[in-house]
Amino acid sequence: MSPLSSSSCLVSAWRCIASAMVIFFAVGMTSSASAALLIPILPTVPMLDCNGNGIEDSTDITNGTSEDCNSNGVPDECDITDGTSADCNSNGVPDSCDIADGTNKDCDNNGIPDICQFLSGADCNNNGILDPCEVALGAPDCNGNLIPDECETDCDSNGQVDECEITANPANDCDVDGILDLCEYSAELGGDASLDCDGNGILDSCDLAGGATDCDSNSVLDVCQIADNPALDCDTDGVLQSCETDTDTDGTEDDCDD
Repeated sequence: MSPLSSSSCLVSAWRCIASAMVIFFAVGMTSSASAALLIPILPTVPMLDCNGNGIEDSTDITNGTSEDCNSNGVPDECDITDGTSADCNSNGVPDSCDIADGTNKDCDNNGIPDICQFLSGADCNNNGILDPCEVALGAPDCNGNLIPDECETDCDSNGQVDECEITANPANDCDVDGILDLCEYSAELGGDASLDCDGNGILDSCDLAGGATDCDSNSVLDVCQIADNPALDCDTDGVLQSCETDTDTDGTEDDCDD
């Protein structure tokens, strides 16, 4: 082989090696670039530690450091603290779990342990049964307010709830104040007899509203003023003399002037 041929072969070999190296680096760089593009930059996720004990909430729940009775992935104490779950009896357990596991009863199925309703006065007759549950068991409740009738106002002690008496007959409360008229004017029932001055069983205010005579507009029935002081009706015609004609303005109606 001539020296020239040998040189040509060496040059060709170096060219092949150089080409291979270029391809290698090109592929390597391209692969790295592609990998960089394909792998997203992951954000830093803060640790969830609602109770501030330095332990991830999920770990707290897994290892039993915190309970998660409602399986919502949040420690119970955090649910209670942020108001997500109620804990009316302050036992550290959400009320819903107390009810679900039978620790506390919820006879009216309102999601509130009965014990908490007892503490708030929902047992009007102190018989150990919540009022709405007692009604559900058959206790009379004429107005449907889930309170047994025996605990409602019955001012005339006739065994009927006043509100229901009024609903059945609105005339029993002519002034529409929610109180039986009888109890307002009956002295025997603790009322004020002066509210029915003529004793007709109707409040004077209702008599006046219905057109009873009050000629001097003093909000007192004329008939009661005359009954208290007959001299106010000198001619006994049932009309106050102050409302009669007094031509000579002497304070005495004409019919009674001498």
